[in-house]
Amino acid sequence: YCYFISWLYLCNQKRSFMFTKKFSLETAYGQAARTVLNYFMFFMLAILIGMLTCAAALAFLGVIDFYALRYHVTPLLNMFNHIIHTATGALHYGGTTVQESLQPYLAPDIAQQTIGRDMVSVDVNSYEQAYLFSVMIPTMLIVKLVIDMISVGWTKIALDLNANKPVTFRYLFDYYYLVPRVFVVSLIVGVITLAGFMLFVFPGIFVYQRLRFAKYFVIDKNLGIVKAIQASWALTQDSVLQLCGFSFISIILSSLGNLLVISALFFIPLHNQVEANVYRQMSGK
Repeated sequence: YCYFISWLYLCNQKRSFMFTKKFSLETAYGQAARTVLNYFMFFMLAILIGMLTCAAALAFLGVIDFYALRYHVTPLLNMFNHIIHTATGALHYGGTTVQESLQPYLAPDIAQQTIGRDMVSVDVNSYEQAYLFSVMIPTMLIVKLVIDMISVGWTKIALDLNANKPVTFRYLFDYYYLVPRVFVVSLIVGVITLAGFMLFVFPGIFVYQRLRFAKYFVIDKNLGIVKAIQASWALTQDSVLQLCGFSFISIILSSLGNLLVISALFFIPLHNQVEANVYRQMSGK
């Protein structure tokens, strides 16, 4: 409530709070569309290379996870097959099924319906649980870092194309050293944005728009985590509403692009180019 009142107060002040126009969407989308069309084959091959790299990482880590789960592969497959066909099943831990664990917290009639559904089960003791998490969590983190490496490369490609610099496929892998900082920055922005959404939705939208370019300062300027967040906060001052409009248009175009695979191949690089162009316009480059 206090936030909403403050929002109305600031919007009614004489100074143009969040209304200063720092970029042109027409310019951003026009230049981005021309860039995508001019480098269309490059983008298609970059998408293919990125997909193959992620698939190779998933296959390699999948073998590791399969080895960790080797004693439970058959019961797990039986359980998944059973759940798919009958929507029932149970997971045992310490001799107790999930249904039995939930019964004290359910209404009596619902709890009664969960009894007698122990048709398929997988026994997992505390040692095996710790072992599985010690293997699966690091592998999931590695997959995340590989995806972030490809994402950083895509962002760097977009920034350099906007600056009329030559780019190569090596961009997808050459900037791996930026991944830890980008990961931490994205995590911080995500946590703060989530906290804002939990408060009143609008604080989450506001914070996201103010910090959305933090990773760009890491990738473009090689800034540290704190300085990148501060730079994004300063860059987006007085431009929250315009950035919200940009986000709304991007969501609509992305939804349209997802209707067809071929159109998605155009809209994926287009979105990256537009965002990089907006960043360049706002930073005066």
